[in-house]
Amino acid sequence: KDILQEALDAELGDDEYGEDPTVNQLQDKCSKLLGFEDALFVSSGLMGNQISLLIHNTPGSEVITTADSHIKNYEHGAASFLSRVQFREVKHDNGIIDLDEIAITFEKSKVHKPNIKTIAVENTHLASGGSIVPYNHIKNIYELSQELNVNLHIDGARVWHAILQENSSLNYGSICDSLTFCFSKALGAPIGSMLLGSKEFIKEAREFRKILGGGTRQVGVIASMANKALDKRQRLLEDHVKAENIYKELADSHNENTQFNLKYHNTNMVFLEFENNKIANEFIENLQKQQVLSGLINKNTVRLVFHKDILNEDLETVKGAIYSSSKS
Repeated sequence: KDILQEALDAELGDDEYGEDPTVNQLQDKCSKLLGFEDALFVSSGLMGNQISLLIHNTPGSEVITTADSHIKNYEHGAASFLSRVQFREVKHDNGIIDLDEIAITFEKSKVHKPNIKTIAVENTHLASGGSIVPYNHIKNIYELSQELNVNLHIDGARVWHAILQENSSLNYGSICDSLTFCFSKALGAPIGSMLLGSKEFIKEAREFRKILGGGTRQVGVIASMANKALDKRQRLLEDHVKAENIYKELADSHNENTQFNLKYHNTNMVFLEFENNKIANEFIENLQKQQVLSGLINKNTVRLVFHKDILNEDLETVKGAIYSSSKS
């Protein structure tokens, strides 16, 4: 109710002209909070990521990222359609890209292969189970990217999980060229993401946002709710505790009769890896019958995501549903 009241009380203007005070205040707040020169409110993380690729690259160039990254796999081929770039996959360990791997990849690209213009890091790394890419490792990648004269973009849809769990510096503006984070995925607002970078970058990003149909008028209605959610960001640690609770319970009771292997990386997700797709889908269906919703992250792995609408008293229900659905 309090977040809806923020929307009702929001002071509004025309954001197409930069005249919505609520949006302007949120953009200024986020840029200062994370150490960037400027920021732009966009409708989604996908839009923020794709605007970044449009600015950082030229058609035919390449973007280094992990094979299972969101920007490569879960954005409906937008990069090839909009920026006309392709991705160069590099090895990683739970989203952490090896520096030597980056250097070797650049060395191999000197002849015949496309020019690499951007490195894209995802934090937290979804496909690895919401794993954290440490702040200091991103800093090292950024230093290397400067040596190589390329851009570093962070797909930080869930970056607040990493910041809070790691208790790291907030100064992401000093370790990358651009970053986008989501207000809805973790923070719990209905809609919206923030794109951050230099003043020149955001000036160009505003133009691309308009071209992509992302310009809005009295968007302060939405931005007000995003702002409220951001102020409550410490609550994300409660979601980590919920996930850990489920993980520890399952790990402690894991035996030869259990059909899955567990993966947990100290944030808000627990992955259950099954032997095959058929068993994984049957597990999801059985959970749903008990009013516990889950989904596949790949053909054999079920993803459980803990968020503000899962209450502590719901955890026993979740545990019971998992146990009754997973016995062979």
